[in-house]
Amino acid sequence: MIKFFWVAPFLLISCNKQNINLVLPEIFSDGMVLQRDTTIAVWGYASPSQAVYLSSSWGNNAFTISDNNGKWRTDLETESGPGPYSLKINTSMDEIKIENILLGEIWLAAGQSNMEMTFNYCCNSTDSSEVELSNANYPHIRMFNVKKNLGAKPIESIEGNWTSALGSEIINFSAVGYFFAKKLNKNIGVPIGIINSSWGSSNAEAWTSYDAISGLEEYEDEITNSEDLILKSQESMNWYSNFKEIPMPSHDWDFFLDKIIDTYDPDVNYLSYFFHKWSDLDEIGDYIIQNPGIHQNWVKMNSSMDVDKILGTKNFKGITIFKNEFIANSSSQNTLTIEPDKNFPGLWEYDIFINGKRVASSLIGIEIGDYKIPKEHETYSIQPGVIKNGANHVTVRVLGYAKLGSIKILNGNKINTLDKNKWYFTTLAEEYHQLKDFKYPYTSFYLFGDTIINHSKSPGKSFYGRRSLSSLYNGMINPLIPYTIRGVIWYQGESNVEVGGPDFHNFKKLMPVLVDDWRKRWGNEFPFYFAQLANYFNYGGMLSAFRSAQMNLLKTISNSGMVVTLDIGENYDIHPSNKHDVGYRFAQLALNRVYGVNFIDSGPLFTHFEKVDNKIKLHFEHIGSGLKINHGKGRTWFEIAGESKKYYEAQVSNQVSYLELFSPFVKHPEYVRYAWSDTAAATLFNMEGLPASPFSSDYK
Repeated sequence: MIKFFWVAPFLLISCNKQNINLVLPEIFSDGMVLQRDTTIAVWGYASPSQAVYLSSSWGNNAFTISDNNGKWRTDLETESGPGPYSLKINTSMDEIKIENILLGEIWLAAGQSNMEMTFNYCCNSTDSSEVELSNANYPHIRMFNVKKNLGAKPIESIEGNWTSALGSEIINFSAVGYFFAKKLNKNIGVPIGIINSSWGSSNAEAWTSYDAISGLEEYEDEITNSEDLILKSQESMNWYSNFKEIPMPSHDWDFFLDKIIDTYDPDVNYLSYFFHKWSDLDEIGDYIIQNPGIHQNWVKMNSSMDVDKILGTKNFKGITIFKNEFIANSSSQNTLTIEPDKNFPGLWEYDIFINGKRVASSLIGIEIGDYKIPKEHETYSIQPGVIKNGANHVTVRVLGYAKLGSIKILNGNKINTLDKNKWYFTTLAEEYHQLKDFKYPYTSFYLFGDTIINHSKSPGKSFYGRRSLSSLYNGMINPLIPYTIRGVIWYQGESNVEVGGPDFHNFKKLMPVLVDDWRKRWGNEFPFYFAQLANYFNYGGMLSAFRSAQMNLLKTISNSGMVVTLDIGENYDIHPSNKHDVGYRFAQLALNRVYGVNFIDSGPLFTHFEKVDNKIKLHFEHIGSGLKINHGKGRTWFEIAGESKKYYEAQVSNQVSYLELFSPFVKHPEYVRYAWSDTAAATLFNMEGLPASPFSSDYK
């Protein structure tokens, strides 16, 4: 791996250690929760070879000496009482005192967007948000949100702070982490600390250390290319860091996704989450639109009418303004038509102005119901008084790909196609990944201002990001080690479905390596509980196989448990609102397996089947008090097949401890499956109300 990358907070600690008196990672701060009744690790920096003293108000002390680089680490005994307590760390030159410390249970909550999802998330709202925000009063539940950070190598410092679960203070909590902590706190009556280290749209590869993943032959090509990617990313980041950044309101794909969802369920109205936020960009380029003659950075279009050919770019994407002039008669009735390029590659939104007055828009200032994608030929009426006698100027602001399309103005009975030789353009901004304060959709517009850009010298858009090997382990996990934790809850996999298949061999091999590596680095065989993915229509039929790969992890990862979410998904939203059941089910695993509270902690998991004449007998573990079939979902979602593997809906007879399946169309059943679909509904539960995992006897 390369030995340096962009400037990150850890550099402030790792540089000039000769001048450091005493520095602690931010996770050691007021309001923190420490693992109770055990030996915890405490570490930081001081001047080299300095004596460091720790004294706690719960009565235990420790002593160590910093090494030649100023780094120190020591172990400190904790007690069972909750506190609050304080902790003093001293050198001969400095002292830090941490106040309001609780001793309790510490869990790391990690993964992607469904773990990150707060009580005010970008693309959906957590259920019961209003109630929880109004009534949360849990001073003994605290969360440390790890600020999103990327690292090309393992870094040592993080940004974040401890927040108590009091009223609206929980708004930025991981909702799953909050509900998990709430149930634990209620049942075992001790403080609960959650360290939330999650990032939407990340994959498992990013959360795995370089040392661990470099041992897997499946990633040889990515490993080989990793250093080159990091170097090119540094060049790209240096380039874009020179310009003002404005986060984009949504991802390109969100517009297309809304249209797809609308064909299945028009009531979802996914577009409403972000549509009107685009209006915040309306001021960009306004001065130029009103004063096109003053701006100096216009580039003349040539006969190709191709911005990329002129600039030497490929699919330039950002904010572009085009201008032209035409002669017209103000007394005539005027209309304008615009037709997009036939093969434009993606996001293309426009605002058209005549003499500084907006006369057409595809996005800004229109109603959601009037929005169209993909773009079509459109005709707009021009209000009287906009066009004047003689020369008029037209400006077109394009958000997205720098394509002008075909614009015509009908002035009375005369069609003005606008002279190609009079078109000019200027680039105002370019789209690139966010560089800091990462928020969905993790891309921004970078404004060029008055700078004249030589696009041929741009280094391109390489980015070592949230899906790059080890980037999030380096930036968001390594700085936490060895902070003493009880265990991990993990909700991730959506991004791995997108790039995996058909059997998700890489994922099945990677996840045990990730968990084993984390455990070794923490020196703790902690429990690792993960959520199986919920229903979603846009997985291309791969979700069932991925869920099976997740269920397989129960065999390959020791001390693990799985939360099934088949009954709480939303077919047309990848971020289901129901986060309380996810958190509570995680808590049931912990309560039963860690804290000795007697809970049925899992729904039925398929073990084997028997063929009895023309029927199949299905057997499960974790049946609790018995099996239960929910007959209110229409289909049974059980299917059987003969040797041909042509599946038919099965009739189900519940025998409480097992199920009997039958179909008149399958005389000799050989295969059986349940909920084998991206959008299957849950019909099988145990009496305790926990859903069964999907399965197929034909898939291992």
